[in-house]
Amino acid sequence: MYTVKQVSEMMNISPHTIRYYDKEALFPYLERGENHARMFSNEDLLWVQLVQCLRSTGMPLDDIRHYIDLCKEGDSTIAERHAIMVRQKEKAKLEAAAAQERVNLLGEKVKFYQDLLDGKILDDSCNPTYVKVGPM
Repeated sequence: MYTVKQVSEMMNISPHTIRYYDKEALFPYLERGENHARMFSNEDLLWVQLVQCLRSTGMPLDDIRHYIDLCKEGDSTIAERHAIMVRQKEKAKLEAAAAQERVNLLGEKVKFYQDLLDGKILDDSCNPTYVKVGPM
């Protein structure tokens, strides 16, 4: 069993966030130890990991709670849970593609500035201010 502090360190998530998620009923089988302290099992860590993943893809807490409720209902909800995961995966893929575009643009800027620093390019045509009004 793990404490909030241990889970926080293992999962790279703040203790405050873990407690908040618990208050929001996102860890359905979490047990309490002495002094009512939250105690996480290995199975609970899987819930933490899933919640963290879904939040990082932008899924609202109400939708995560709905998914968890479906999980608790059992096998009769598999089709709906599958559809939720398919939709969230597609959202994540779109976000990943947009992030890759940003990485590519930044890579072009890094190369441009390195070429400028190396003297391969003589003017800062990458600077919108320079292009618009000329060098200052």
